[in-house]
Formats: sequence, structure tokens, C-alpha cells
Amino acid sequence: MRQQPHHLELLSPARDTAIAREAILHGADAVYIGGPGFGARHNASNSLKDIAELVPFAHRYGAKIFVTLNTILHDDELEPAQRLITDLYQTGVDALIVQDMGILETGHSPH
Repeated sequence: MRQQPHHLELLSPARDTAIAREAILHGADAVYIGGPGFGARHNASNSLKDIAELVPFAHRYGAKIFVTLNTILHDDELEPAQRLITDLYQTGVDALIVQDMGILETGHSPH
């Protein structure tokens, strides 16, 4: 059986949307950024408004936007995290990068 050739993609971290835009303009296929909460890097959070403005820019260049929710959630954070996930998907982000698998149990999905 013949193996399919690998398709290389460039995934770039970005502290803020200005850096994300530069990464996209310089060839990144996807960028991951922190959202307004539940990210491990406190100095790398971006507002929903900023993310909503970044998504169409990225898509115009064929790039994707991933948002990190990479902290362990406490029980009292599940509901706010679910609201944030809904809001993020409404902005058009392509995917989330999660650490706490409990998020997957909530049934939230982009569809």
C-alpha cells in the first residue's frame, strides 16, 4: 500500500491579534490565541470583539483561528466556560484547544 504524502501546515502561536495578523501575512496556515478567559497565559488574552475581527481576516487568507482554553476548570467555572465556548464559536473560530476533558463531556460542539 502506498503512503499518502504528508501535507505540512504551519501553526503559529500569537499573544494578541496584531501578532496573529502578522503570522498569517507571513504564511501561517493557522494561529492559536488565548481568549478572554480560561487560558494558561494570562498576558495572552484577547477579547471576543478582537477575535471576531480576526476570524474574517484569517479566513480571507485561507488561515484558521484556534483559541486556547487550556486550564483545568473547577466546577463553578464550567458554566462560564460553556458560555465562552458558545460565544467563541459564534465569532467563527475554527477550533478550540482544550486541556480539561470535562469540557468535552458538556456536549458543546461547533454545530
